[in-house]
Amino acid sequence: MTLNDKLNLISTIIQVQSPFGQSQGSGFFYQTFGEEIKADKGVWQQIKELWLITNKHVVGQMDSNGKLVLPNQLTFNLRKNDGGQIKWFPITLNKEELRKRVKIHKNPVIDIAAISVMDLIQSAVAVESNNIIGYAGVSEKDLPGKNLIDVEVCDDVITIGYPKGFYDSYNLYPIVKSGIIASRWGGHFNGLPYVLIDSKLFPGSSGSLVISRPINQLFSKGHIYTAQEKQFAFLGVYSGEPFLQGTPIEFDDFTIVRKDGFNLGVVWYSYLIPEIINDGIGV
Repeated sequence: MTLNDKLNLISTIIQVQSPFGQSQGSGFFYQTFGEEIKADKGVWQQIKELWLITNKHVVGQMDSNGKLVLPNQLTFNLRKNDGGQIKWFPITLNKEELRKRVKIHKNPVIDIAAISVMDLIQSAVAVESNNIIGYAGVSEKDLPGKNLIDVEVCDDVITIGYPKGFYDSYNLYPIVKSGIIASRWGGHFNGLPYVLIDSKLFPGSSGSLVISRPINQLFSKGHIYTAQEKQFAFLGVYSGEPFLQGTPIEFDDFTIVRKDGFNLGVVWYSYLIPEIINDGIGV
């Protein structure tokens, strides 16, 4: 699979229906591997588990007791070829089905949710046979440093998602936006396991995949390396823009509180996803 295909098939738009109304967010696929088989034409790896990754606040809302309230239903999508036209293949989970599949981090402030979807993808492929275009996924192998790509402040980053629900409606491909790492990489900004990026993003981008700028040459450990296809490091999950609360403006019968933004974005570190999958909790 080429980088062009991978970056366009790695993400999905998510629609949510809850008692609070309808909302939309972004998500992407994460996979873990099992058995490895060597053959004449290369190495094959079993995909052991497949997860849909997004923000916790996309999956549900927190109540006054700090408990995640799940929506009535959540829908994510694959793509299929229907007589030469690309269409969404929606997969919908009701509240109880979602509850069986979703895992979150033990630290309640971490805004990531992982939803087990391996069997759902297999069923979709079985139903649609060769019509499903497929998907791509990131894995623990793509974490910074594990594929020779190191990361630091000021490096270029790419965010892949569906800002304000906008995307290529003909090919059903997401929007790719660029930015830079705006705080110390590896540091815990304000004591939390996330990094800031300098990028103008919009509602609907929540849950987007964030990666390093793809490259096919690098210098590491005194050697120059090259790859046939451009490679990237999986940096984390975009979670929205941080704001400061401004001075309240008082009127006769109401008050307006202005929020001050900085065109920055919160990105929870990618290493949190294996922690959720291996040691996370249900809701």
